This record gives sequence, structure tokens and C-alpha cells, in this order.
Amino acid sequence: MEFAKRTKMREHFLMHEEKFTCEVCNEVQYSAYRYSLHLSEHSGDGKYTCPICRYVTMRKHSIAKHINTIHLRKYLYYCKHCGKGFHDVVTYTEHEKLHVGTNSVTCVVCQKQFSYTRNLTLHQTRYHRVTTIDVKLENQCHICKKSYSKSSTLKNHMRSHEVNTSKARPHLCEWCGKHFNDKGTLNHHNRIHTGYKPYKCSYCEKAFSRKGYLVLHERTHSGEKPYCCDHCGKRFNQPTSLRVHVRSHTGERPYSCHLCNHGFTSKSTLKNHVISCSG
Repeated sequence: MEFAKRTKMREHFLMHEEKFTCEVCNEVQYSAYRYSLHLSEHSGDGKYTCPICRYVTMRKHSIAKHINTIHLRKYLYYCKHCGKGFHDVVTYTEHEKLHVGTNSVTCVVCQKQFSYTRNLTLHQTRYHRVTTIDVKLENQCHICKKSYSKSSTLKNHMRSHEVNTSKARPHLCEWCGKHFNDKGTLNHHNRIHTGYKPYKCSYCEKAFSRKGYLVLHERTHSGEKPYCCDHCGKRFNQPTSLRVHVRSHTGERPYSCHLCNHGFTSKSTLKNHVISCSG
């Protein structure tokens, strides 16, 4: 009886995904994902169960991804070579490069090559305890796996997991299940999935998803350098460049090599060092 019921629900979801009425309270939901979240409120166990199959997860973004990819077959991008579907433009671009043999990323520790950056990240964090930006994972969040250079920053980050995310951040991404504080931030986030870049450079053909990125880029054409060093008067076109430069005066070396413990002023110089470091 239960199998027949699930089969009927599966066909309905795949064919329509219109509206679904809760058998407990008769409230109507207008997507399989929202219906799963609603059912979770009744169960009260913190789990999200797929109403089409028996898949269960503790994460909202996981149930969203499961329903969209496994059952509804929703993808924003399709490989023109093999037809495989993808949700984000980065993974899609990396995949297409595989067909022409031009894509590879290299581990900064052992030089092993990977086709996808996500596989490189997994390899470096699992076997070398190094992220793709070469920061040792001493201050890593055990919930979302983000890493921080300072333990105090990690402590502040952990507070974000202590609140009900859906209530604190009411704006939801329908593709990956992430929540955001306001609609504007959600719209900017959606550009990761769509690849939409509305801000065009006035000097060249490049385009950007955020206006701030465009402003920084156009300074490479105009020569504008609004950021000035208080120690020597040297000027820079980006605040990050100024921060790195100031460390040459203060002696601060926040990025340390996990092999020899030598300190560096920037992530890029640390990365170049790690490639040739023998410990």
C-alpha cells in the first residue's frame, strides 16, 4: 500500500510539482522542497525526508539538491558534448574543458592533478590538511567545513549555527537551499548558479557579477590608486594590496607554511613557497 502511494506521489511530482496538501494540517505547499520542509516541522526530529523516495538528511540544502537533481532533473547548464547537467557555471565550465583536454588543477603539496577543484579541495583537506588557499585547518568549523586563520574568528562564526537559520535568514535559494538575510544578497548569490554578469567593463570585454568587482577591475585600466600607505605614502588600487604592503612595515606574517613554519605576508607568496618547500 505504501509503495503504491509513493509511486503515485513520484509520478505527480515528476509530472507537475504544482501544489501539495499536508495530510496532517491540510496546509498547501507549492514545491516538493517546501513540502519536505513543512513535513519536518511536524516530525520535530530535525530531519528532512524526500516525499518521493526514502532519502533522509539533516541539511536543508541537501534535500533541495536531492529533489532538484534526482527527481525533477533540473539543471541550469548542459554539456554540449555529452549532455550532462550542472547547477553552477564553475563546475559546468570545468567539465566542458575535460572534453577538449585543457582542464587540470594541481595539489600545492604533492603536485597530484585533478579535473575538478572540488576534488582537489577534498584531497588537500583529507591528506594534507591544507585548503586550496593553503591555510592549515587548525580553525575549521566542524559543521560547514569553513576554515579561519584565527580561533576568535571561528568562535564568532560558530554562533551562526546556534540560531534557527531559516528564521534568521528568511530568503531562500531554491537551487542549493542556502538562506540569506535579505533579497539583495540572495539575488547576488543566484548569479553563482546562473553565471549572470550584468556589470560590463568600460575598457575591455570582461563582465562581473558584482559592481564592486567591476570598480576594482576598471582601476587596472584607469590607473586610479585611492588607497595610500601611512608609512611610506605608496598608493594602491585595491585595499587588499595595501594591507599586504603594510605588513612589510609592521613585520606581520599571518600566513605560515605547514611544512617549515616560515611566515609570509600574503596567501599568494605562501602558495609559491609551498610548491618548492621541502620542510
